[in-house]
Amino acid sequence: MKGGEKLLFGLSALLAVAAVAMVALRPSAHDRPRPAKDYAEWSPESIQGYELYKRHGCNSCHRVMRVGEIGVAPVLDGEGTRRSRDWLQAYLADPPSQVPGSAHDGSLGPDFRAFSGDERRLLLAFMTSLKSRPGSSNYPRPPAAAVQAR
Repeated sequence: MKGGEKLLFGLSALLAVAAVAMVALRPSAHDRPRPAKDYAEWSPESIQGYELYKRHGCNSCHRVMRVGEIGVAPVLDGEGTRRSRDWLQAYLADPPSQVPGSAHDGSLGPDFRAFSGDERRLLLAFMTSLKSRPGSSNYPRPPAAAVQAR
């Protein structure tokens, strides 16, 4: 090989290695953090409601934000997206009227009818703060892409 050919071959190899390195080291869309599918929109009232939820031992049956039991009672993540504020308010005022056979009649879970209006208001703030985005198993409808894929 002549001197010019060696130089051309060496530069070509260096360029190829640099191109591969740039592709391999470039950040991809998978490296970026994604927003959580389930989240809470915290407010001072919803935080107080969460404290009330914990104080009454609700996490011994329910699960919220990966904390609590699973399989005993419904997971509450996304509850503020799945249910309307009016529905949640009616449930907290009289659980059996919304869900016949609800354990929140005092048989297993706390009887919300015995809670003060202020306690129910704080629990309502907490429950409505629990949101979910499309793609979450707690979202009320499947994402449009999943529906179109069928």
